[in-house]
Amino acid sequence: MIDLRQAAISDAAELARIQVDSWQAFTDIFTPAYMASHNTFEHRFLYWMNVLTRDSDRTYLISDNGRNIGYVTLGYPKDEYTSVGALELIAIYLKTEAIGKGYGAYIMRRLFTSIKAAGYNHLSLWVLKDNQRAINFYRHFEFEFDGIEMTLPIHGAILQTRMSRPL
Repeated sequence: MIDLRQAAISDAAELARIQVDSWQAFTDIFTPAYMASHNTFEHRFLYWMNVLTRDSDRTYLISDNGRNIGYVTLGYPKDEYTSVGALELIAIYLKTEAIGKGYGAYIMRRLFTSIKAAGYNHLSLWVLKDNQRAINFYRHFEFEFDGIEMTLPIHGAILQTRMSRPL
């Protein structure tokens, strides 16, 4: 049975392990130097300790029959181009062993239902412009590019573009 539960500070290590594993998909996007310095358990653990103590966004661990397979983070959009009633899908990451097994689709459908029931009418997300796999996944769920882009100044310019959809 697939379950989501809100992550606690005690989950920082598990979230770090999931993120390090799932970021293996970005080795062709980020430079080896960036990956070596940022995609480490230690770096990600400190990141999660910081995020979970701030309590601004909501991160949920995804488990299947009690085994953690990923996480999803939702929050309020942090850019000026956002409409009222909107939320941002900040992250959805699955362990590499869980990719392609329908978990992502299940989570997206569940998010749409719960977000809409909570009174929100719009969902946006940022995707790396070179991450075609993620773009295809989001397009499958009717996300469209909305023309807003930004550059991440990390080991060279990495372009992100925003996708969004009404609920």
